[in-house]
Amino acid sequence: MTTTIKQASILALMLAASSAAHATLDCSGSRGGWRVQSSDSWTGSDKLTHFAVSAPFGALGAYLARDTQHPVVYGTLIGTVPGLAKEVFDGTCRTDGFSYKDLAADALGALTGAALAHWAIMYQRTARGTTLGLAYRNRF
Repeated sequence: MTTTIKQASILALMLAASSAAHATLDCSGSRGGWRVQSSDSWTGSDKLTHFAVSAPFGALGAYLARDTQHPVVYGTLIGTVPGLAKEVFDGTCRTDGFSYKDLAADALGALTGAALAHWAIMYQRTARGTTLGLAYRNRF
C-alpha cells in the first residue's frame, strides 16, 4: 500500500472519528449490544444525504490514489469509511440501529464520486511535477 493511500485512510478515519465524537446522540445510556434497523426503506430521504456526503470522500480518495492502478476502487473504499463508522456508531448507541441500506447509499455515493473524479481529472507528469487539467473527448 502506498504512502498516499495510507495517509488518505488515516484522514478518512480521523474525519469519521471526529464526526462520531461530536455527534449530538447520547451513547451514555446505551444498553450495549448491537441493533440493526428492520424498518428502513430503500427510498428514505436520508439515503440522498448518505449519498451526497460520501461522494466528496470518494472523489478525495480517487484523487489521493491517482497514481495507483485502481484509483476508483481505492477511492470508493476510502469514501465509504466515514459512512461505515457512522453506521457502527448507530448500531451501538440509542438510535435506530445499523442500516445496511444507509451503508449501501454511502458506498454508491463514494463510487460515484471516485468515478467522476477519475473521469474528470487527468494527471500528467512533467519535469516540474504533477499538473491538473480537465479533458472532454467526443468521438463518433
